[in-house]
Amino acid sequence: MTNYVFKAPVVKKVQKFLLGDFIQENDAFHIARATIHSRGDLSMHSHDYAEIFWVEKGKGFHLVNNQKVVLQPGHLVMIRPDDRHTFTSDKHGLTIMNLAFSTDTLTHLKARYFPDSKSYFWTNDQLPFQKLLDLNTINQISKRAEGYWKCQKSNLYVDSLLLSIFRFISIYDKVKVDNQQIPSWLNKALQEFTSPELFKAGQNGFADLCEKNIDHVNRTIKRVFNKTLTELITELRMNYAAQQLSITNTPIKLICMDCGLTNLAHFYTIFKETYHQPPSVYRKATQTIV
Repeated sequence: MTNYVFKAPVVKKVQKFLLGDFIQENDAFHIARATIHSRGDLSMHSHDYAEIFWVEKGKGFHLVNNQKVVLQPGHLVMIRPDDRHTFTSDKHGLTIMNLAFSTDTLTHLKARYFPDSKSYFWTNDQLPFQKLLDLNTINQISKRAEGYWKCQKSNLYVDSLLLSIFRFISIYDKVKVDNQQIPSWLNKALQEFTSPELFKAGQNGFADLCEKNIDHVNRTIKRVFNKTLTELITELRMNYAAQQLSITNTPIKLICMDCGLTNLAHFYTIFKETYHQPPSVYRKATQTIV
């Protein structure tokens, strides 16, 4: 989906928000959820900290660095300290969650995990990094973030939350191909094929989302992805399984069933082929807190 960008009026007066104004002493981060109803709800500002925000509901615009960018549910944006931005919304409001954290944490992430990255917070582009995720992924990120509201706001937890967000993006990208040849009906099905009900319906469920017959869907997937419909559905199922293992305590047998598989041994085999480790080991490696 295209992210439309318009030239915005240049705004000269820019506030600078300070992390210390939002957190308690010894806290390392701040999480909030807000519904923005007009541009007057939040002034144009930069920061002395980094920030991630994602859109849960509503539509509007992100006014950032003298550009006007469309926002809709599913958008996730990584704000650099020097970015100047604010928001405006339609009449129904724009609901976002955001995570603010220190530049020291940003430096640590860069050195330890992204030393050569020119993306995410470290892009040199005029606009900050932005990605449109499916709503299931956004809901999972929100649920994960909500779990940190009442915990100690320490460096351990902000690192854990940030890494989980990067992992959600990585898992999402694993099964999404940026290819102009993908028909809109297929892209729509890929975005929506994320629930246990559809996984259990298998190929027929996917074809129903496409509103095409299975043979046509299979031929298109073979042309675009060089794989069969069965192989694609397996990837989407394992993507879902990996998310559930990372962020929930749901028993592995139930995750297997939610993926539309009835043979637990077969589920273990497929998951290990995909992620090179058994589900139980993957869960221990990816769940920092429970």
